[in-house]
Amino acid sequence: MFDLFFSPKEIRNLKRMSKRQLLLQFVNASYSVMGTYMLWKLIGLFLNNDSPIVVVLSESMEPGFKRGDILFLSPRSYDVGDMTVFQINKKEIPIVHRAIRKLGTKVLTKGDNNLRDDVPLYRPGQYMLEPNDILSCVFGYIPYFGMITIWINTFPWIKVLILFCIGMTVFFTRDE
Repeated sequence: MFDLFFSPKEIRNLKRMSKRQLLLQFVNASYSVMGTYMLWKLIGLFLNNDSPIVVVLSESMEPGFKRGDILFLSPRSYDVGDMTVFQINKKEIPIVHRAIRKLGTKVLTKGDNNLRDDVPLYRPGQYMLEPNDILSCVFGYIPYFGMITIWINTFPWIKVLILFCIGMTVFFTRDE
C-alpha cells in the first residue's frame, strides 16, 4: 500500500530510522498540526471572532455566494443588505443570509435564492433575530475554495486519505 504513495527509496529510509528518529519525525508532524491550529486562532484574534471563516454549504445565497465559497467573517455592526451569520439555539452549523429588515436591534433575514424570509428557521414564536443570535457579518470571500470541506463531510474516506497523505509526507520528509 505504501508503494502507491511513496518511492522505494523513501520506504527504505523509513525502515532505517531509529526509534529516536521516528520520535523526531512524530514531533515534527505535531508541530505542523499545532502551527495550523495557532494560525487559525491568530486569524480569529485579528478578526476578533471565534469562527473567522465559514464555508457556504447550500445554494441559498446564490448568485452572490455559491456552494463551496469560503467566507471571511468580522463581528461588526450590520445593517439592511449586509450578509449576517446567525445561529438559532446554538445549533452546530451557522447560517449565512442577508439582513432584509431591521427594527431597532432585531433583524429579519432571507437567503438571496430563497422565495421567502427565514422566519420558519427561527425559534417558535420568533419573527426576527435577536442581537445575541447574530454572530458576525461577511466581509470577504474566496470562490469554491471550501469545496474540499464539503467533500470531506460528504465522503468521510476522503478525510482519512488526506490525513494519511499529509501525515506520511510529513513523516517521510527528513531534515538533512
